[in-house]
Amino acid sequence: MSIILYLFYAVLIVSTCRVLIRLFLSIAYNLTRIKKKIKVFPKISIIVPAFNESKTIKKCIKSLQNSDYPNYEIIIVDDGSNDDTFKVVSQFEGVKVFRQKNQGKPVALNNGISQSSGEIVLTVDADTELDKDALKSIANRFAHNSKLGAIAGNVKVKREPTILNTIQSAEYATGINLVRKGQSVLGTVMIVPGPIAALKKEIIKKVGLFSDDTFAEDFDMTIKILKKGFKIEYEEGSLAYTDAPKNTEDLIKQRRRWYRGMIQVLDKHKDMYFTPKYGVAGLVGIPNLWFDTITPFINIGFLFVTILTWMITKDFTVSLIGILIYLGISLILNIIGLSLEPKSEKRNYLALPLLLFYNMFLDGIRIMSLTEESVNILMDWEKPKR
Repeated sequence: MSIILYLFYAVLIVSTCRVLIRLFLSIAYNLTRIKKKIKVFPKISIIVPAFNESKTIKKCIKSLQNSDYPNYEIIIVDDGSNDDTFKVVSQFEGVKVFRQKNQGKPVALNNGISQSSGEIVLTVDADTELDKDALKSIANRFAHNSKLGAIAGNVKVKREPTILNTIQSAEYATGINLVRKGQSVLGTVMIVPGPIAALKKEIIKKVGLFSDDTFAEDFDMTIKILKKGFKIEYEEGSLAYTDAPKNTEDLIKQRRRWYRGMIQVLDKHKDMYFTPKYGVAGLVGIPNLWFDTITPFINIGFLFVTILTWMITKDFTVSLIGILIYLGISLILNIIGLSLEPKSEKRNYLALPLLLFYNMFLDGIRIMSLTEESVNILMDWEKPKR
């Protein structure tokens, strides 16, 4: 009985410590904001790969053209679309448009980079709209740290009047962006996201272009930059609003691609695990991502140990108090995380209680993805319904 109790508390303490560390680092991020503004504006090449995005890319390009930045170019690479994507983008003046046969997003990005003239490359998904100040915030952060190889922007969910959309909005703010704040303090943001990823062009050439051997080309590029010893930070002032899956089916497809891509990249770069020469990324970043990958199994084990504790001790109080403490700390973390977000939405606070059940659903997708990847089940890149 005592062994079970010790195991219960061990899991609870580890989980609580991770939450508290995230809270500490996220607050530290906000206390070290860059206040000095740049006066010289390096050229930024915005590259938008597009495949069958005729319904979304018009708004994307308009948001880019409305940018409050004096020195940038827009490059659209049509990846062999069979809808009106090429026709739509060709109507815009001042936009470079290239067409290739369908070869996938990484190849489209690489072709866009080859046609770019900026010293900073910014990749933007075709279903994403940028805030007008996004480019200035990115250039400003690069200017104040010469060791930076890339910057992750602040991805937010385009608002829609649905419960699923609200939950995903809260998840992005409290889960994804909050984690990136903590990683940024250590200079090791582990994933520079496709919707808004800023990279120095010279460093892209040093580490090699985007690869198409995983489902997560953005994660793979991030790891390659970290392996070369460059820092990667998060810029919360660079806002990008992206389309989120509108139904459960599309959400499952998206997360399967994310999670399987993550496992593929982790396996591809397994030489980094606990390797001191890769610094914080090798000693903390990669192991922490593997911990996230197996977290669903830990959660199941935690639930099993909790039930076993109740059955043996006949006392619900001890374990219930521990769980409530953990949930309370997590809730406080999420509330603080939302309050620190720029342009935070009140609806996200209302969605916080639902995140507990939503995360259990995501755990199920993680388990499915890990199982599929382990037995090498084939999976195609599936686009969400528009």
